[in-house]
Order: sequence, then C-alpha cells, then structure tokens
Amino acid sequence: MLVNITCPKCNTAGGFSISDDRYIGPYRCWKCRAAMKIHLEKNQLESCELMTEEEFTRFEQENEIRRRARGGR
Repeated sequence: MLVNITCPKCNTAGGFSISDDRYIGPYRCWKCRAAMKIHLEKNQLESCELMTEEEFTRFEQENEIRRRARGGR
C-alpha cells in the first residue's frame, strides 16, 4: 500500500510503500533530503517528525538490526 507523505520542511509530496499494517521508522524526502521519523498505522500517517542526520543514521541502523533478528535479509 502506498502512503502519501508531505515533507514538513519543503512541503513536497512523496510516497512510502509498506506491506505491514504498522511502521515506525526513518524516511527521507526525495526532494530536499530532509530526514524524518514517521509513524504509519493501518496505511495512515500518524506522525512525522524532523530528525538530525545522526538520529536518522542511528534509527536506520537499529531498524536493520531488528530486521536481521527477525530473519530478514
């Protein structure tokens, strides 16, 4: 399912595709490259917060560790 996300920094519309009902994690605007944390619930955007580059990188690394622990590649 494709969820529409409007960047809070540059107001550009973007999209995010998920297969699960829930996602909390990093997202980057395709235009201005702003880093943000998004929360999607049942294919609806619940929240979107700007993050620093350090927070974004750490969040991506933590998500990768969780994904691998679940057996993903």
